[in-house]
Amino acid sequence: MRLPASWSSIVLNKPTRSALWITLVALLSAIIAFVAVQTLAPLDNLEKKLADIRVAAMEVPKEPSDDIIVVALDEDTLAQFSYRSPIDRAFIADLIERIDSAGASAIVVDVLIDQASEESKDIQLFEVIRRSETPLYFSYTADPAFVTEDQLNYMRAFIPADKRVESRLLSDPFDSLVRRISTGGIFSDGELIYNDDYPPSFAAKIANAQGVPLLETPREISWRPVSAEGQEPFPVISANYVTYLPDELFEEKIVLIGAILSITDRHSTPLSIIDDGDRGFMPGVLIQAHAIDSLLSGTPEPKSSIGFTLLVVIAFTALGVLISQLRKGLVFNLSLSIAVLAGYWVLCIIGYGYGIGMWPILPPSLALLLSVWMMDIVIGRAERMQRQYIQSTFSRYVSPAVVDRIAEDPSAAAISGEKRDTTFLFTDVADFTTMSELLSPEDLSDVLNQYLDGACEIILRHGGTIDKFIGDAIMAIFNAPIEQPDHAAAAVQAALELDSYAEKYREECNNKGIPLGVTRIGLHAGPAVVGNFGSSQRMDFTALGDTVNTAARTEGINKYFGTRICCTQSVVDQAKDQAFRTIGHFALKGKSEYTTLYTPLPSTHNEEAEAEYQAAFSLLEQRDSSAPQRFSDLQGKYPTDPLIIYHSNRLQSGDISAWIKMGSK
Repeated sequence: MRLPASWSSIVLNKPTRSALWITLVALLSAIIAFVAVQTLAPLDNLEKKLADIRVAAMEVPKEPSDDIIVVALDEDTLAQFSYRSPIDRAFIADLIERIDSAGASAIVVDVLIDQASEESKDIQLFEVIRRSETPLYFSYTADPAFVTEDQLNYMRAFIPADKRVESRLLSDPFDSLVRRISTGGIFSDGELIYNDDYPPSFAAKIANAQGVPLLETPREISWRPVSAEGQEPFPVISANYVTYLPDELFEEKIVLIGAILSITDRHSTPLSIIDDGDRGFMPGVLIQAHAIDSLLSGTPEPKSSIGFTLLVVIAFTALGVLISQLRKGLVFNLSLSIAVLAGYWVLCIIGYGYGIGMWPILPPSLALLLSVWMMDIVIGRAERMQRQYIQSTFSRYVSPAVVDRIAEDPSAAAISGEKRDTTFLFTDVADFTTMSELLSPEDLSDVLNQYLDGACEIILRHGGTIDKFIGDAIMAIFNAPIEQPDHAAAAVQAALELDSYAEKYREECNNKGIPLGVTRIGLHAGPAVVGNFGSSQRMDFTALGDTVNTAARTEGINKYFGTRICCTQSVVDQAKDQAFRTIGHFALKGKSEYTTLYTPLPSTHNEEAEAEYQAAFSLLEQRDSSAPQRFSDLQGKYPTDPLIIYHSNRLQSGDISAWIKMGSK
């Protein structure tokens, strides 16, 4: 079989992909997946939602905070005053003085003092603020979206600059959920700065007063879960009861004073996924409590770090590349990828409740699917081209079933100088040279091509591989390049069918006046070196060794016996279900050892005639003197049987033996 020199690298070796292409595909998949989730709002929001689910549903119970306590300005508090807003300043002043005297570590009032109320009460609060010994802070904002210029000027005059904290909460622009802690301050020329109107944020300032560095960038809130007994994360006390409670309750505590009302200062949080009450739609002062606790406790953010996300994305990209190497098709690869991702999603969600942290979900999922899809585009196209190449190249030499198998797994045909048991089939048309001299080139071409088409179709159908054509002769190999366990039996069946076809075609040609001769077929099985041999410009897939030579001689020896198919003992031994007639024991030209030759019998053979021949041949093997007469009698009974004619004529010389020395091919 003639192949291009590059065949071994294109087909015969197991398909491997260029390291450069794989690297490019993997790198591009990872970059697209990572950047897409970081920059595309819908994908970023989906990743946040997946994190929210874990935060809301998989939280591990935790005891209430020992550092923070919330004094609630609730409905019972407001019910005792003649007006709800602004909140009674004298009441707030009394709360501050009471908590100050109890020895709190810090007091934060989450109430905007942005307008005047009753003068005497305003003065009382003004003075309390300035004489408080406990670090005292008030919510403050200069954002024109929340306060007018008059309100801002009032706050500037009322709240000392060192007691101001930015009260604004960071809500996500996509879904309005509060997830992050603000830094406060203002960015100018890309740098975060603080001033009297833009102080640090509520949580950042309080945590900083406890020794925590100020935030440089917003961070995720680590929501403190309820306890195993169902206790809220932070003790919440109605402001009405503060006067009656012992100092120990407030001592060394950060006390937050703020409104906890049914419809005022409520904000959606990630916990709203499963909670439609105070935790899902949380009062601002409680969000500030969670924010302060996040900074003081050092609890990791419910968010995957960029470095870890990149690492997981790279790992899943590599997994996608590995899956694509299974070469099972895009549908299978995507199905397997989805199954892997389903398991990974379950691990991420359930594992969060067991403390594995907030692993990224969407970026690695996209990376895996993208890498599988892109590898299919790059490699799948190459494989389809390779498949087409294999089919177009091999279809002329091997059967369609073999072509499909090689196309599915080219490594199955990866033979390079391999020693293998094979069966060889050689054919030759008798007197072809004489016929070719009588026909025009066009007629000769038509006759030969039609003959070879039919012959090759039979060989291929039985699993043989067309090695080469030598004029009208065919050399075919069975059991290479694809393994064929019954190669000898298949070769015999191919030979019988080919003989029937060739005789019918010869008769058709002879009836047209074309002197096409008989087709002689030789079969021999044995070890041979099979592989790709040739130069850098041109290669042959062929076989080398004595088995090949013996098969060729076996074909040629037919002309001495008048037979059309001749095969050796090695073929007979492997084709156990086939009936054979023994031709004789011959020493072929160049061989010192005798070889028993046979001809296979078609299924329609005359069993009576075969039994008589076998009995006569047994006499010949015994050197029985009656053998010549027995063959002579058989010739009279079966005058067209070529083997009977051969032995009958040979025995006339007096050499009564089944062992014959051949003088030529």
